[in-house]
Amino acid sequence: MLSNHSPASALSAWIDESIIVGKDHPGAYALASVITDVSAVDDLRDTFRALREKKVVRLHWVAESTKRRDLITHTIAELDLVSVVALGKPVHRQKQERARRCCMECLLHELEGYGVTSARLESRAPAQDRHDVRLVDSAREKGLISRDLLVDFARPTHEPMLWLPDALAGAVTAAELGEPRWLLMLSESIDIRQVKVR
Repeated sequence: MLSNHSPASALSAWIDESIIVGKDHPGAYALASVITDVSAVDDLRDTFRALREKKVVRLHWVAESTKRRDLITHTIAELDLVSVVALGKPVHRQKQERARRCCMECLLHELEGYGVTSARLESRAPAQDRHDVRLVDSAREKGLISRDLLVDFARPTHEPMLWLPDALAGAVTAAELGEPRWLLMLSESIDIRQVKVR
């Protein structure tokens, strides 16, 4: 787990989500993060850009075949990374933002405990990003995270680091739906925290 990390260097986290809502499942919200040393980010970006198929802008779990999901998951499993996932359940179709709030509070608190100093969320729509800013401010006011943890946004079309938590979140929700193969491949480096959605 981050065996090459120097105490003098900074840790960053990259965050994305996957959601299950439907009649045959009580619903789940997986907010996944990948923690890495800031000095390793450029090499990781190159590694995952190289996994793209021709003319594809980004890796995206939902669009990948089973064979490519195997490849992506195997690549992540071979890296010196730590992954933390807040898995919220149950999730009603109309209460996804409530699930996000519960998972965000848990995940950001855990990330700061790991020594993360900056976290990047996948940017959604502008109104949703503003909502996330309010969630972060609320977490600070509650004392769940300090003001030292910087939280910002990035877009997956421009930031390959977001492709990793996208895959992790997808692996977690796949396991929830009865296909654990990818989550099992990641079992050595993933820390899943169960969150009760209130």
